[in-house]
Amino acid sequence: MPPIISQLIKFTTHSGFTLASGAFADLRRAVTRHGVQEQYYGLCTDAPNTLLWVIQWPMPQGPQESASFKAFVNALDVSGTPAITYLPFAHESLPRPALMAPVCEICFIHINDKSVDESLAHSLQKTFTDCYLAQGFVGGAWSTARDDPLLNYYYLGWQTRKARLSWTGN
Repeated sequence: MPPIISQLIKFTTHSGFTLASGAFADLRRAVTRHGVQEQYYGLCTDAPNTLLWVIQWPMPQGPQESASFKAFVNALDVSGTPAITYLPFAHESLPRPALMAPVCEICFIHINDKSVDESLAHSLQKTFTDCYLAQGFVGGAWSTARDDPLLNYYYLGWQTRKARLSWTGN
């Protein structure tokens, strides 16, 4: 399985935005012309004006973002500055169980202490693998942001929102 760069884009959308938006459909088609075979998107359950779009860019070329593509991405965000994070994965299959799950939770841990040693990776992995103890957890993966070694994201897949809430208690 080839490695990928998972581009996570978080938009704050205009009121009335729907996933069927023509501008968003054009963007999704544009990335497929650059070799993207997988992309996932949805509106945040707790913040309905928040759109999350995950683009699985194949390696070795990685993200193929032209100036016009970036302008269209920025135009979908009410402030013109969506949050964009790049997450490398050793295999394209690693995040897939979470991204294809009925409920996909995307969360992050930002480490404040730059002097943290390599034991942090063990703790981050343990936090992730503990999820396998939860009833209703279907899989996922975690990655350190390419541009910020202190920022770590988890893609967690759940069978239902109730299963996720019963594991975390909130």
